[in-house]
Amino acid sequence: MGTDAFLIIIGLLVSNGLRHLVSALLKIRDSACGFSRDYSYEPTVSILLPCFNEGRAVYETIESICRSDYPKEKFEIVAIDDCSSDDSYDWIRKAQDDFSEVRIHSARNAQNCGKAESQSNALDMSTGDVILCIDSDAIFAPDAIRELTACVADRKIGAVGGAVGVRNLNKNIFTVCQALIYAENFHFLKVFENWTQSVICLSGCMLAVRRDLFVKIQPRIAARHFFGLKVKDGEDRFLTHMVQLEGYGTVINPRARCLTNVPDNLPTLWNQQIRWQRSGIRDFCFTLRTLHDHIWRLPPNPILLYGLIFPTLAAMISIFLMFVNPLLLVCVAPFWVGFYFVMAAVYDLLTRRYLPEQRIANPIRLFSLAAFSVWIVAGRLIELCALCTLDSTSWMTRQRDPGPAAKDTPPGSTAGRFTR
Repeated sequence: MGTDAFLIIIGLLVSNGLRHLVSALLKIRDSACGFSRDYSYEPTVSILLPCFNEGRAVYETIESICRSDYPKEKFEIVAIDDCSSDDSYDWIRKAQDDFSEVRIHSARNAQNCGKAESQSNALDMSTGDVILCIDSDAIFAPDAIRELTACVADRKIGAVGGAVGVRNLNKNIFTVCQALIYAENFHFLKVFENWTQSVICLSGCMLAVRRDLFVKIQPRIAARHFFGLKVKDGEDRFLTHMVQLEGYGTVINPRARCLTNVPDNLPTLWNQQIRWQRSGIRDFCFTLRTLHDHIWRLPPNPILLYGLIFPTLAAMISIFLMFVNPLLLVCVAPFWVGFYFVMAAVYDLLTRRYLPEQRIANPIRLFSLAAFSVWIVAGRLIELCALCTLDSTSWMTRQRDPGPAAKDTPPGSTAGRFTR
């Protein structure tokens, strides 16, 4: 048992510990994250907003975009309602009336067809030189559009994403834990991927792509299938991969920020993670199928092995060993408890100064993040469930409370909203 536990810890170090070390060194060396920004570049921007059962949240999303500091005459919003069963479309029409200074186009699909096809319909109505794909429940910082377009000024960059934060972070322990994970990924672990201009997955919450490139890729996204089964989720990961296969770089600008609601209970979180893992497994298979292009046709891409293949293999080895001997979980648990206790302390320190909208109100709840190390073990079960349900096309987490997401924010707190 000792040897097996040692192998698991080595695998986790390869897939996580080494990433943290390399990211820290690069963050110290290059605070600009390895790419340039040109704020004088102001292309026209079309913001594609597919919506399904978001209620008032879609109005709040449009409101945050309309408060952008980007020139109002240079961007438009194309909102497509995917046959919502609630009043989402009414809120879109209300936004059109309330924010008449911004061009807001709206339409409804004839039938429910999913996010990818809704984006295709919105694309047909758009005119911008840059396409910005967003989620319909996110709140955007006033300078988010400007920060994204400043990166696209570099012709080598095909797509750029932003840093996603948690809007309902102070609701309970589940949202607190996810706030740490989001901050860890977008503001830290993505540094090495930025340095190589090959970010593996740009979040669909906020993703800007050159129009000509998006027009070329979007039909492939809408027509995706996995062994004959139509795929409706993971369009952001697939789009990111297709941009790289076209020979362009992909980066994340951590200065472009948005906030989104995250699952606040275990069943919803579990379903979300299974959906994300399915997307990762499909992308891993797609990577193996196109490996010759990555190696021979495109520029060297170290993140391919470092960020995708090695961690996936390490996870597979962990799954195998843990199911062979479940007592290994007891041996590995202290390693992760200590790791996340340190991460919680670092998170509290950094949010005090750099991310006030992500500040945890209750420090005791923050340091209970050490218990979240159990989720790493549960992650092995999630990966197994994802492998066994790759034939599912269910979104699993689309029903949500359409009420205000930040109602749990303490009075006077900046958590969960942007401040100037």
